[in-house]
Amino acid sequence: MESLQKIKHRISSITSTKKITKAMELVATAKFGKIKSEFAQVNDYYNNVENIFINLMKHAEQDIDSLLNKQAWVFEKKRNLYIVFGSDLGLCGSFNSSIYKKINEIVTDEDMLIVIGSKLVTLLNKRPNTHIIQMLTQIGDTPNYDIAQIISNKLYDVLQISLLKSVKIIYTEYINPIKFEPVVREIFPITINDEKVKNKTVSENIDSTNYEPNATTILENSFIIFFEASIYHALFHSKLAEISSRRTAMEQASDNAEDLIEDLHIKYNSSRQAKITQEITEIISGSEDQ
Repeated sequence: MESLQKIKHRISSITSTKKITKAMELVATAKFGKIKSEFAQVNDYYNNVENIFINLMKHAEQDIDSLLNKQAWVFEKKRNLYIVFGSDLGLCGSFNSSIYKKINEIVTDEDMLIVIGSKLVTLLNKRPNTHIIQMLTQIGDTPNYDIAQIISNKLYDVLQISLLKSVKIIYTEYINPIKFEPVVREIFPITINDEKVKNKTVSENIDSTNYEPNATTILENSFIIFFEASIYHALFHSKLAEISSRRTAMEQASDNAEDLIEDLHIKYNSSRQAKITQEITEIISGSEDQ
Protein backbone atom coordinates (compact mmCIF):
# COMPACT_ATOMS: atom_id res chain seq x y z
CA MET A 1 0.00 0.00 0.00
CA GLU A 2 1.26 3.45 -0.91
CA SER A 3 2.57 5.45 2.06
CA LEU A 4 0.56 8.34 3.45
CA GLN A 5 3.45 10.70 2.79
CA LYS A 6 3.55 9.82 -0.91
CA ILE A 7 -0.21 10.29 -1.25
CA LYS A 8 -0.02 13.71 0.44
CA HIS A 9 2.82 14.67 -1.90
CA ARG A 10 0.75 13.67 -4.94
CA ILE A 11 -2.24 15.64 -3.67
CA SER A 12 -0.04 18.70 -3.19
CA SER A 13 1.50 18.32 -6.66
CA ILE A 14 -1.84 17.92 -8.43
CA THR A 15 -3.31 20.84 -6.47
CA SER A 16 -0.46 23.05 -7.72
CA THR A 17 -1.10 21.88 -11.29
CA LYS A 18 -4.79 22.62 -10.90
CA LYS A 19 -4.02 26.19 -9.83
CA ILE A 20 -1.95 26.66 -12.99
CA THR A 21 -4.56 25.20 -15.34
CA LYS A 22 -7.31 27.22 -13.65
CA ALA A 23 -5.28 30.42 -14.05
CA MET A 24 -4.65 29.61 -17.72
CA GLU A 25 -8.35 28.96 -18.20
CA LEU A 26 -9.20 32.38 -16.74
CA VAL A 27 -6.57 34.09 -18.91
CA ALA A 28 -7.89 32.35 -22.02
CA THR A 29 -11.45 33.37 -21.10
CA ALA A 30 -10.40 37.02 -20.83
CA LYS A 31 -8.55 36.92 -24.16
CA PHE A 32 -11.45 35.13 -25.81
CA GLY A 33 -13.89 37.83 -24.71
CA LYS A 34 -11.64 40.59 -26.08
CA ILE A 35 -11.17 38.98 -29.50
CA LYS A 36 -14.80 37.87 -29.75
CA SER A 37 -15.94 41.47 -29.32
CA GLU A 38 -14.00 42.43 -32.47
CA PHE A 39 -15.00 39.36 -34.47
CA ALA A 40 -18.26 40.76 -35.86
CA GLN A 41 -16.48 43.85 -37.20
CA VAL A 42 -13.87 41.72 -38.96
CA ASN A 43 -16.61 39.60 -40.52
CA ASP A 44 -18.40 42.72 -41.74
CA TYR A 45 -15.17 44.13 -43.17
CA TYR A 46 -14.37 40.91 -45.03
CA ASN A 47 -17.90 40.57 -46.43
CA ASN A 48 -17.90 44.18 -47.63
CA VAL A 49 -14.50 43.82 -49.34
CA GLU A 50 -15.60 40.56 -50.96
CA ASN A 51 -18.86 42.09 -52.21
CA ILE A 52 -17.02 45.06 -53.71
CA PHE A 53 -14.49 42.74 -55.29
CA ILE A 54 -17.21 40.58 -56.84
CA ASN A 55 -18.92 43.67 -58.26
CA LEU A 56 -15.62 44.67 -59.85
CA MET A 57 -15.23 41.16 -61.27
CA LYS A 58 -18.71 41.41 -62.75
CA HIS A 59 -17.85 44.53 -64.71
CA ALA A 60 -14.20 43.87 -65.59
CA GLU A 61 -13.52 43.32 -69.28
CA GLN A 62 -10.37 41.21 -68.91
CA ASP A 63 -10.20 37.62 -67.67
CA ILE A 64 -9.82 37.81 -63.90
CA ASP A 65 -7.04 35.24 -63.49
CA SER A 66 -4.89 36.60 -66.29
CA LEU A 67 -4.61 39.91 -64.44
CA LEU A 68 -2.23 38.24 -61.99
CA ASN A 69 -0.67 35.44 -64.04
CA LYS A 70 0.27 37.69 -66.95
CA GLN A 71 2.81 35.21 -68.33
CA ALA A 72 0.61 32.16 -67.82
CA TRP A 73 0.79 31.24 -71.50
CA VAL A 74 4.55 30.67 -71.26
CA PHE A 75 4.49 27.83 -68.74
CA GLU A 76 2.08 25.17 -67.65
CA LYS A 77 0.70 25.88 -64.19
CA LYS A 78 1.63 23.07 -61.83
CA ARG A 79 1.95 24.18 -58.23
CA ASN A 80 -0.45 25.15 -55.47
CA LEU A 81 0.28 27.56 -52.65
CA TYR A 82 -1.25 26.94 -49.23
CA ILE A 83 -1.39 29.47 -46.40
CA VAL A 84 -1.78 27.47 -43.18
CA PHE A 85 -2.63 28.81 -39.73
CA GLY A 86 -1.44 27.23 -36.47
CA SER A 87 -0.43 28.54 -33.04
CA ASP A 88 2.73 29.68 -31.30
CA LEU A 89 1.67 28.22 -27.95
CA GLY A 90 0.63 24.73 -26.99
CA LEU A 91 -1.89 23.46 -24.42
CA CYS A 92 -4.76 24.01 -26.85
CA GLY A 93 -6.01 20.48 -27.35
CA SER A 94 -6.06 19.15 -30.91
CA PHE A 95 -5.93 22.61 -32.49
CA ASN A 96 -2.57 22.18 -34.27
CA SER A 97 -2.82 18.44 -34.87
CA SER A 98 -6.16 18.89 -36.68
CA ILE A 99 -4.63 21.43 -39.06
CA TYR A 100 -1.60 19.18 -39.56
CA LYS A 101 -3.89 16.27 -40.41
CA LYS A 102 -5.74 18.40 -42.97
CA ILE A 103 -2.41 19.47 -44.52
CA ASN A 104 -1.33 15.84 -44.88
CA GLU A 105 -4.61 15.05 -46.62
CA ILE A 106 -4.34 17.61 -49.41
CA VAL A 107 -0.83 19.12 -49.67
CA THR A 108 1.59 17.36 -52.03
CA ASP A 109 5.38 17.49 -52.24
CA GLU A 110 5.11 19.88 -55.20
CA ASP A 111 3.08 22.47 -53.31
CA MET A 112 4.39 25.50 -51.46
CA LEU A 113 3.45 26.61 -47.95
CA ILE A 114 3.27 29.85 -46.01
CA VAL A 115 3.07 28.84 -42.35
CA ILE A 116 1.82 30.87 -39.38
CA GLY A 117 2.62 29.56 -35.88
CA SER A 118 5.75 27.98 -34.42
CA LYS A 119 3.94 24.84 -33.19
CA LEU A 120 2.72 24.12 -36.72
CA VAL A 121 6.21 24.81 -38.10
CA THR A 122 7.59 22.18 -35.70
CA LEU A 123 5.02 19.63 -36.87
CA LEU A 124 5.69 20.37 -40.54
CA ASN A 125 9.44 19.97 -40.06
CA LYS A 126 8.73 16.30 -39.37
CA ARG A 127 7.00 16.01 -42.73
CA PRO A 128 9.36 15.02 -45.58
CA ASN A 129 9.67 17.24 -48.66
CA THR A 130 7.78 20.16 -47.15
CA HIS A 131 8.44 23.32 -49.16
CA ILE A 132 7.93 26.28 -46.81
CA ILE A 133 8.58 29.61 -48.55
CA GLN A 134 7.72 31.81 -45.56
CA MET A 135 6.99 31.32 -41.87
CA LEU A 136 5.66 33.78 -39.32
CA THR A 137 5.93 33.04 -35.61
CA GLN A 138 5.39 34.87 -32.31
CA ILE A 139 2.50 36.87 -33.74
CA GLY A 140 0.87 37.37 -30.33
CA ASP A 141 -2.63 36.80 -29.02
CA THR A 142 -4.25 39.75 -30.78
CA PRO A 143 -4.70 39.33 -34.55
CA ASN A 144 -2.80 42.08 -36.30
CA TYR A 145 -3.60 43.44 -39.76
CA ASP A 146 0.13 43.90 -40.36
CA ILE A 147 0.48 40.10 -40.44
CA ALA A 148 -2.17 39.93 -43.16
CA GLN A 149 -0.31 42.57 -45.16
CA ILE A 150 3.01 40.73 -44.90
CA ILE A 151 1.47 37.46 -46.08
CA SER A 152 -0.55 39.20 -48.80
CA ASN A 153 2.54 40.94 -50.20
CA LYS A 154 4.40 37.63 -50.30
CA LEU A 155 1.44 35.96 -51.98
CA TYR A 156 1.20 38.72 -54.57
CA ASP A 157 4.92 38.44 -55.36
CA VAL A 158 4.71 34.65 -55.74
CA LEU A 159 1.73 34.98 -58.07
CA GLN A 160 3.74 37.27 -60.31
CA ILE A 161 6.53 34.74 -60.86
CA SER A 162 5.37 31.22 -59.99
CA LEU A 163 2.28 30.71 -62.19
CA LEU A 164 0.29 28.90 -59.55
CA LYS A 165 -2.69 26.65 -60.10
CA SER A 166 -4.33 27.88 -56.94
CA VAL A 167 -3.89 29.62 -53.61
CA LYS A 168 -5.78 28.12 -50.67
CA ILE A 169 -6.06 28.96 -46.99
CA ILE A 170 -6.16 26.17 -44.40
CA TYR A 171 -7.34 27.44 -41.04
CA THR A 172 -9.57 26.52 -38.12
CA GLU A 173 -13.01 28.02 -38.55
CA TYR A 174 -14.62 29.24 -35.34
CA ILE A 175 -18.26 28.12 -35.16
CA ASN A 176 -19.11 28.50 -31.47
CA PRO A 177 -17.20 28.33 -28.14
CA ILE A 178 -17.09 24.52 -28.21
CA LYS A 179 -17.12 23.82 -31.94
CA PHE A 180 -14.42 24.65 -34.50
CA GLU A 181 -13.05 22.70 -37.40
CA PRO A 182 -10.27 22.95 -40.02
CA VAL A 183 -11.44 24.25 -43.39
CA VAL A 184 -9.86 24.84 -46.79
CA ARG A 185 -10.83 27.95 -48.75
CA GLU A 186 -9.59 28.91 -52.19
CA ILE A 187 -8.80 32.58 -52.76
CA PHE A 188 -7.18 32.18 -56.19
CA PRO A 189 -8.14 31.64 -58.94
CA ILE A 190 -11.19 33.81 -58.48
CA THR A 191 -13.97 33.18 -60.93
CA ILE A 192 -17.43 34.61 -61.34
CA ASN A 193 -18.74 31.06 -61.73
CA ASP A 194 -17.54 30.02 -58.30
CA GLU A 195 -20.40 28.82 -56.08
CA LYS A 196 -19.47 31.25 -53.34
CA VAL A 197 -19.53 34.13 -55.80
CA LYS A 198 -22.95 33.05 -57.05
CA ASN A 199 -24.34 33.37 -53.53
CA LYS A 200 -23.09 36.92 -53.15
CA THR A 201 -25.19 39.98 -53.93
CA VAL A 202 -23.92 41.57 -57.12
CA SER A 203 -25.15 44.98 -58.17
CA GLU A 204 -26.54 44.42 -61.64
CA ASN A 205 -27.57 48.03 -62.17
CA ILE A 206 -24.07 49.50 -61.89
CA ASP A 207 -22.92 50.94 -65.18
CA SER A 208 -19.33 49.99 -66.01
CA THR A 209 -18.69 53.62 -66.95
CA ASN A 210 -19.04 54.52 -63.26
CA TYR A 211 -15.58 53.07 -62.64
CA GLU A 212 -12.63 55.38 -63.16
CA PRO A 213 -10.50 54.73 -65.09
CA ASN A 214 -12.26 51.36 -65.57
CA ALA A 215 -13.32 48.27 -63.58
CA THR A 216 -10.41 46.16 -64.85
CA THR A 217 -7.76 48.64 -63.68
CA ILE A 218 -9.39 49.04 -60.28
CA LEU A 219 -9.71 45.27 -59.96
CA GLU A 220 -6.05 44.70 -60.79
CA ASN A 221 -5.01 47.22 -58.14
CA SER A 222 -7.37 45.82 -55.52
CA PHE A 223 -6.17 42.21 -55.52
CA ILE A 224 -3.84 42.97 -52.62
CA ILE A 225 -6.73 44.38 -50.56
CA PHE A 226 -8.86 41.30 -51.21
CA PHE A 227 -6.00 39.00 -50.20
CA GLU A 228 -5.37 41.03 -47.04
CA ALA A 229 -9.04 40.87 -46.06
CA SER A 230 -9.20 37.12 -46.71
CA ILE A 231 -6.06 36.41 -44.69
CA TYR A 232 -7.09 38.73 -41.84
CA HIS A 233 -10.49 37.04 -41.69
CA ALA A 234 -8.86 33.59 -41.54
CA LEU A 235 -6.35 34.80 -38.94
CA PHE A 236 -9.17 36.02 -36.70
CA HIS A 237 -11.06 32.74 -37.05
CA SER A 238 -7.90 30.78 -36.26
CA LYS A 239 -6.94 32.85 -33.23
CA LEU A 240 -10.46 32.77 -31.81
CA ALA A 241 -10.61 28.99 -32.27
CA GLU A 242 -7.14 28.58 -30.72
CA ILE A 243 -7.99 30.51 -27.57
CA SER A 244 -11.38 28.81 -27.29
CA SER A 245 -9.66 25.43 -27.65
CA ARG A 246 -7.11 26.36 -24.99
CA ARG A 247 -9.83 27.50 -22.62
CA THR A 248 -11.69 24.22 -23.09
CA ALA A 249 -8.51 22.18 -22.67
CA MET A 250 -7.58 23.99 -19.45
CA GLU A 251 -11.11 23.65 -18.11
CA GLN A 252 -10.99 19.89 -18.73
CA ALA A 253 -7.53 19.68 -17.17
CA SER A 254 -8.78 21.50 -14.06
CA ASP A 255 -11.78 19.17 -13.81
CA ASN A 256 -9.55 16.11 -14.21
CA ALA A 257 -7.22 17.44 -11.53
CA GLU A 258 -10.15 17.93 -9.17
CA ASP A 259 -11.29 14.34 -9.79
CA LEU A 260 -7.78 13.03 -9.11
CA ILE A 261 -7.55 15.04 -5.89
CA GLU A 262 -10.87 13.61 -4.68
CA ASP A 263 -9.74 10.05 -5.49
CA LEU A 264 -6.45 10.61 -3.69
CA HIS A 265 -8.22 12.01 -0.62
CA ILE A 266 -10.36 8.87 -0.52
CA LYS A 267 -7.25 6.74 -0.91
CA TYR A 268 -5.45 8.73 1.79
CA ASN A 269 -8.33 8.37 4.26
CA SER A 270 -8.64 4.64 3.51
CA SER A 271 -4.89 4.12 4.01
CA ARG A 272 -4.94 6.17 7.19
CA GLN A 273 -7.91 4.20 8.54
CA ALA A 274 -6.21 0.92 7.65
CA LYS A 275 -3.06 2.04 9.41
CA ILE A 276 -4.98 3.06 12.55
CA THR A 277 -6.83 -0.27 12.53
CA GLN A 278 -3.54 -2.13 12.19
CA GLU A 279 -2.01 -0.19 15.11
CA ILE A 280 -5.06 -0.90 17.30
CA THR A 281 -4.88 -4.58 16.40
CA GLU A 282 -1.18 -4.71 17.29
CA ILE A 283 -1.86 -3.01 20.65
CA ILE A 284 -4.66 -5.46 21.47
CA SER A 285 -2.49 -8.42 20.42
CA GLY A 286 0.35 -7.16 22.60
CA SER A 287 -1.94 -6.80 25.61
CA GLU A 288 -3.27 -10.33 25.21
CA ASP A 289 0.26 -11.74 25.03
CA GLN A 290 1.06 -10.18 28.37
